[in-house]
Amino acid sequence: MRVLVATDLSAAGMLSIEALIGCNPELFDGVTLLHVIEADHYMAGGSITEVIEWAEKQLAEEANGLADAGFMTDWRVEQGPAADIVQGIGTEIAADLIVVTDRGKGGAAGRLLGSTAERIAQAGEIPVLVERVEERDTSWCRLGEGSPFTRPLVAADLDDTLRRLAVTAGRLPGRESIRVVHVASPGSDLSQAHAFIEAETAPTPIEDSEIVVTEGRDPAEQIMAEAQASDATVIVLAPRRHGVIGRLVFGSVAIALLRESRIPLLFA
Repeated sequence: MRVLVATDLSAAGMLSIEALIGCNPELFDGVTLLHVIEADHYMAGGSITEVIEWAEKQLAEEANGLADAGFMTDWRVEQGPAADIVQGIGTEIAADLIVVTDRGKGGAAGRLLGSTAERIAQAGEIPVLVERVEERDTSWCRLGEGSPFTRPLVAADLDDTLRRLAVTAGRLPGRESIRVVHVASPGSDLSQAHAFIEAETAPTPIEDSEIVVTEGRDPAEQIMAEAQASDATVIVLAPRRHGVIGRLVFGSVAIALLRESRIPLLFA
């Protein structure tokens, strides 16, 4: 797996790099660290040249740390609209995964939550892992520990996104088990939903997965409960697709999980 880590170089944003340290480097084809300079974020002072030099120094230090841990690592500093640049670089290097955090500059909720992270997920077809971080006392830390890929939970809808989610989850490096969860509306035919999931996942790398079909009025809450009960390390889900060109937008379940989940989210 080749990974692109996009960071704004804040204390919170740098924790996306820490997530990889808990993984086996032999399972990765390479890691590229990327910082995108959006001019309006640096209007408080300092020239773009100075910012580039500072960013290059920071990324070089982080790249050296990953190299010491056994990862093949390079880094880049680019200028332009963050979401477009991130997806563009991801396509250029044939990345299998983009990693960001849900907090950024100043740690303010919403810096990435509901804005940049969403735009990155919507800008292309590369799966995006959103790491969860929080401030404790005076420092930032990841909410998860170790590899986020060990025990994925697939939040399944009964549509054409399920097979793509299954393939993505099945290819995660170092995975041990997979749980597929569908929350049906009250009164639905649960056996029919189970059969659909079995059929859609059979041709994918997760044919040995555990399938859970339940019903309820709050899918996001039940998905989080299932994730906690199974000690899931990541929730794999799809942004909702609308329109004839398949444009990605975030549905209510995805938004609720972005706001409330305590474990990473993988949008695929």
